[in-house]
Amino acid sequence: MDWVRLLSRLVQAESLPGEEGEAAGLLLEALKGMGLEATLDEAGNVEALLGEREPEVVLTGHMDVVPVGDPARWPYPQGAVAEGALWGRGAVDMKGSLVAMLLALETLARGALKGRVRFLAVVQEEVGGLGSRFAAERLSPLAFVLGEPSSGRLMRGHRGRAEVWADFEGRETHAALAGPENPLFDLGAYLLALQDLPLPPGVKLTPTRVDTYPGARNQTPGVVRLYLDVRYEPEADLDGLLAALRTLGPASVYLPEEERTSGEVRMTLPALWPPYRLPEDHPLLRRALQALGQGEAGLWPFTTDAPYLGAKAPVLGLGPGDPALAHTPMEHVPLRAVEEAAQAYVRLVEALWNAA
Repeated sequence: MDWVRLLSRLVQAESLPGEEGEAAGLLLEALKGMGLEATLDEAGNVEALLGEREPEVVLTGHMDVVPVGDPARWPYPQGAVAEGALWGRGAVDMKGSLVAMLLALETLARGALKGRVRFLAVVQEEVGGLGSRFAAERLSPLAFVLGEPSSGRLMRGHRGRAEVWADFEGRETHAALAGPENPLFDLGAYLLALQDLPLPPGVKLTPTRVDTYPGARNQTPGVVRLYLDVRYEPEADLDGLLAALRTLGPASVYLPEEERTSGEVRMTLPALWPPYRLPEDHPLLRRALQALGQGEAGLWPFTTDAPYLGAKAPVLGLGPGDPALAHTPMEHVPLRAVEEAAQAYVRLVEALWNAA
């Protein structure tokens, strides 16, 4: 397999959430070229199986990416190879991992299989995890290996994220005729109160944006919406935080929901990305660390599909590339890092099989 060319083509396939078809087609073609039966499920996830008997380990990652942005801000064109690395949106987050997993399948296929390994490339991770939520409903493996970028370090989870909206209602009035009643004043008082709010342990809250509706600049708004970004540890009292936010002023405070569709699958998802933590003393985590020669597992700074997968089996994380480059115009993955990740996936799969 010409994996560098495949990765370049994958990066050039701008697979925004809900538009993963071209990337899925490239992965299907590559898997079939390896002699594996590859399929699309009802949600548009790509799936293939190597081996037949249990235990099963799932190598998984997502195909969707955030937008490229202004091409002029990138040092190299999308999919270019330069400075020993492949550049472009998705190189780190996380098409490099998907290609490394294919390389791992090639290596595993040449040896004696002590179990089976499932390749699973999912849709819409960036917008709520529809693909992983759907696939996890029917899978019961020994473990998932999730390829989010980690610079090759084993990961055991992350904190959660919630997007909280606070709506202040007012009356739309021509600015020339407006009186003292204005929801923007309510917003100001609310923000001052928010500064003094004691946060529960394990919570970080950041106001990030304000919108007004209808949005005219010569009219008082009918609604002012404040966006709050909440990061929280597994032990945090999120319900208690929402209750406290509702006491600060005349705002409707809530978690919004969005309907997402992919293929034949439709889900209504809240703006809530749960935390996930595999215990430090979990036997599969200890075995994985030994196989990789690492002392302890880390925690991702961002959310992933791990909570939805972790409801069915332990999730171990590892991927090539610097996670700090994800979502930036400097996104690139060293070619050597992809090869090293492929070797690490082989060691992980074999160690997990042996541990069963």
